[in-house]
Amino acid sequence: MADKLLALVKRNYEEIAVEFNSTRKKEVWPKMRELAAALPASANILDLGCGNGRLLEVLSNQVKYLGIDNSEALIKLAKINYSQREFRVGDILELDQLPETNFTTIFCLAVLQHIPGRDLRLKALKQMSAKLAPSGQLIISVWNLWQNRKYRSLLFKNYWLKILGRNKLGFNDLLFPWKNSRGEEVSERYYHAFTKKELKKLARLTGFRIIELKRDQHNYWLILENKNK
Repeated sequence: MADKLLALVKRNYEEIAVEFNSTRKKEVWPKMRELAAALPASANILDLGCGNGRLLEVLSNQVKYLGIDNSEALIKLAKINYSQREFRVGDILELDQLPETNFTTIFCLAVLQHIPGRDLRLKALKQMSAKLAPSGQLIISVWNLWQNRKYRSLLFKNYWLKILGRNKLGFNDLLFPWKNSRGEEVSERYYHAFTKKELKKLARLTGFRIIELKRDQHNYWLILENKNK
């Protein structure tokens, strides 16, 4: 099931890349600006699930940057949007194939929610830890689907279907359609709805120290310090 969901996520971003790129040219989240402003000019940044490179809108030109995404279509768009920066096609679950290491900061924004199952999420976090410098920071955001009434209703419905053996997805997992600007359903998406408790547990199991865990209108923000080296 996990392999099917990972394939679905990859296919989804290939299918929606052009429209995704256009919708992600709006004003970035205030929290992104806040976090970027705190980075030193010497920062060495890995942007996992970089999409169209939007994070660069708030980063200083002085920082070192590498963007990774498993969508070839989005990486092509990122290279057009920010031609002076480096982007590569890569998988968050195969970071051991990335030769670079000792990043001072890793951004993983709206990505972990697309990884099915606790084992794979732990694998991703452990691989991120291996790529961080000692005391480097991992900055994670995930959608807070619980604050949205529509998604909350779907989550409760799926929970009871799971109890009854009629839902093959994991607890707190959702499948729902991506709609284009005309309201047409064009692709199916997979999300995991994280809770604050779950995020804390993932951090603890992977040996990170939690610096900050906060919730805003749309997201959970988790800032971790690497204590594994």
